[in-house]
This record gives sequence, C-alpha cells and structure tokens, in this order.
Amino acid sequence: MRGWILFREALDPARPEVPEIFRFQEEAAVRGLELHVLDPHKFDLVVGALGNWSVRYEHRALERPDFIMARTGAETDYFTLSVLRHFERRGVRLVNGPTAIDLVADKLHTMQRLARAGLPIPRTILGKFPMEPDLVERELGFPVIVKTLRGTRGTGVLKCEDRDQFEDLAGLLSTSDARADFLFQQYVRASHGRDVRILVVGGRVVAAMERRSLRGGFKSNVSLGGVGLAFQPPPEMAELAVRAAETLQLDVAGIDILFDDDGYRICEANSAPGFQGLERACQVDVPAVVLDWIEASQERAMEKLADRQGDALVDLVFGGPSALRSLGDRSTTMPRYAGAMGVRLVAAGIVCLVSALMPKALSSRAGLMRERLEAVREGRLDALVFQDDSEQEATLLTVLAVSLWAAVLPWLAGASAPIAGAISVLAMAFPLALLMTGERGGRRRPDSATGSKG
Repeated sequence: MRGWILFREALDPARPEVPEIFRFQEEAAVRGLELHVLDPHKFDLVVGALGNWSVRYEHRALERPDFIMARTGAETDYFTLSVLRHFERRGVRLVNGPTAIDLVADKLHTMQRLARAGLPIPRTILGKFPMEPDLVERELGFPVIVKTLRGTRGTGVLKCEDRDQFEDLAGLLSTSDARADFLFQQYVRASHGRDVRILVVGGRVVAAMERRSLRGGFKSNVSLGGVGLAFQPPPEMAELAVRAAETLQLDVAGIDILFDDDGYRICEANSAPGFQGLERACQVDVPAVVLDWIEASQERAMEKLADRQGDALVDLVFGGPSALRSLGDRSTTMPRYAGAMGVRLVAAGIVCLVSALMPKALSSRAGLMRERLEAVREGRLDALVFQDDSEQEATLLTVLAVSLWAAVLPWLAGASAPIAGAISVLAMAFPLALLMTGERGGRRRPDSATGSKG
C-alpha cells in the first residue's frame, strides 16, 4: 500500500505535531508501507475528465496513493480543502474527508451539528464584541467561556469570571478594533480543570485519558501543562464519543468530553488529534492502531467510495450535499421543507427535459448541467445503495410523500389544468425512478451483516 500524510508546516521537531508525523512514518516503514509527507500547497492539479489522474507535486508526477491522511486540523484552509475534494472525487480514500475536516474546524458548526443530532453540548452563543452582557448573563450566566471560532491545543479560549470582567474584555477588544467572531459558551462548573479526551478510530473507542490542570485553572490541555491519566470511560461516555464521531463523519477523532452534574457534555472534536500525551498515559501505540484499521478496512472503504458516486444525483437536483443540508436548516416546518424539496425535484425534471430537447450544438455548451447529467449517467444511478430493505422502504416513502406534495402543489396554487397535470405527472415519476434504481442497484453494503465499524 502507498499512502500520503498532508501536513502544511515545516518538519521541525520542535513543533508538537511533527514528532507525531514521524511516528506514523516509522510505523509505516515497519509494515513495508510507503508513507510520504506532502504539503497540500505544493500540488498542481489538473481538473479534467473523471477518468484522468493528473497530479503533480513540486513539478513532478505522483502515482495514485491508496489512502491519504490529512493532519492539517483546525488550520485547514480553502486551498487544502480543494486539494482534498479533488482527491475525493478521484476515488482516493481520505482519513478524514474534507467535509468532516471543514465542519470540525468551525467550532460553531460543530456545536450546531451535535445539537441537531440530540447530543449534549454546553449552551453556546455566536457573537462579536461589543456583546450585550444582559443576553450573556440571561442565557449562559457567569462565569462564561469565550472562544475564537477556530483554535487548537487550548489557544483562543478564556474565562470571564463575572460581568465586570466581561465588560473589561469588551472594552479592551473595542479599543484594539478587534473584529473577530467569538463563541460564548456555558461554563460547566463540575468539569473545572478537567475533561476526558477520547480517541475514536473507525467507530471504536481506542483509548481515553482524563486531563487535569495542575495550576488550578480551567484549561486541562496537556500541551498547556496539564497532566493526562489513563481513564476507563463509562459505557454512556464511550457511546457519546462514538456517536459524536459518527455525527461529524470523522474516521479518526479526538472527542473532548466534560463532566456535568447530570451526565456529560461534548466540548470539542478534533480531526487531527494530538496523541503524545495519550500514548504516555494509556500505553497505546496510536499510529499502529490507525494503520491497523486502515489496512483492515481498505477493501470495504473502497467499495463504499464506489457507492458514493450517488452524490451526482444530489448535485443534479439540489446542487450538492451541503445545499441539501442547508435546505433542511432553513426550513423550519415540515410543510416548508416538503414544498422546497418538491419545487427542486420538479425544477430538476424540467431542466433535464429542456436539456433533452435542446439542439446538440447548444447542449454541448450547456456547461454545469451537462456535467451533472453526465456524472449521473456515468454512475448509472446504481450508487443509491441501502443498508437494508427497511432503509430502502423508508427512503422510497419519503420521496413518495415529497412527490405527492409536489404533485398537489400546483393545483392548490390555482394553476391551469394542463400545467398542473403535467407537473403532477413529472413529480410522480421521481419515486418510480427511485424504485427502479433501488431494485437494480440497491445491494446491501458488505458490512451490514455484521454491523462492523472497522
């Protein structure tokens, strides 16, 4: 196997992340794996036909890797995400993927996604200074934690003990003309100076350590002078960490969990967790565990990558998975959501019909729509794969309900009978197409029988 580690900084051993990179390389060498460390900003990518592999690094061609580990974490920028998306589209296995890395790098987005999944988090407000102290006191109380949206290893986090200190901070930032956005977060008193870092790999808890501050402060990060002790997480805490990693689509994750009076709260998640303190505390070889999982799950991961071609249909109808998710975020009620889904389904069908009737000379220049149609055609729609029959049935019923709503909508809106009838017929074609696709391509994923998560 051949792998890459994407890492942006110089390989200076004085940087805390670099010895961890070297540990991965040493473990790979023992196994006979090629593992190269590459700077994502030094790639030259040629975007062309789906079948092409045209990648150059520092002006030389590179062979296709079997997997890529991104160790860029919260410092991942747009260029790095673009590089990762390019490799993802070319069917290279990523640990972790760009969607998960971008999601976790934004602390507010992380909290939103976890809250939406029903997982416990500290109450959080997004704002910027000057911030109304009455709102903070009413919703969060004092003390309050103030965080920058992006930060790592405990940087960009402070605690305001009371209203006066909060107002002093606001005054200081206003005089320095600071324009950064901040998170204001509930202070969980029961977890003062301690939390638990849980390492999750492939949906399984590998190790956990309790981090404690030695100076009486509220930060417990080992990188800031805290101490890490081996910790056996209770089943409910371990399950919480696994659910958080799954919700955030992280294959390898460091989940930080706070103690609370009535249970636990998820504080943060990390897509490239540091592990030196964890290894010392728990006597676990993290690179060995990660590479063990990558090797054991490689075949299954590649099968899932082939299945993921079905995103082409989402691109065609909704403009991509993120646009589909944002549609759900903006729709506050089910009728509004169903209506928005129906409109997009009908609009996509109309555009496809127009594309079919368009003269060849014009359709060849149709650009984005032609590309999306071609992607769906190349995928042959057999990528709509279901875990089991119940999942296929639930998906079909959902699409049927939305299509029924789209079919009835023009009649309710008072459209003329020919127009309303045509739209209704078009809307009802979608569940039929899904049913036919599911019967042809709806094979079960290879891990559905055992429930294994690697």
